[in-house]
Amino acid sequence: CENDAYPALDMAGMTKQEYSQWVRIIPVRCLGSVSTIWITDALNSGFDGIILAGCQKGENYQCHFVRGSEMAHVRMSKIDDTLKTLNLEPERVATLEVAITDIQRLPAEINKMAAVIEEIGMSPFKF
Repeated sequence: CENDAYPALDMAGMTKQEYSQWVRIIPVRCLGSVSTIWITDALNSGFDGIILAGCQKGENYQCHFVRGSEMAHVRMSKIDDTLKTLNLEPERVATLEVAITDIQRLPAEINKMAAVIEEIGMSPFKF
């Protein structure tokens, strides 16, 4: 999400918060634009894991694209079936709701995911 997650990560960098060197950030306009096909293609290409970080839902929902995180939540609820088809662990894909002020939480969540990936191992699709 370019309006919450990415700026939070940018500010985390400015305040010298650290996250795993193995992480690559791919910004998207809105998390609602991400499809399960993109996730499947990334995993088939050898990505070890994916974190989808978008704006927070709920009472103070501030999606600039109206319902992006809600749409992403519905789409990603179906990703477990795709992971089973690929014989991959469900822990390889995580969805986070992030506020622009989560400059300490977001790097910590990224590091948690990196630890999970380290524990379960690299993608079997790496070549």
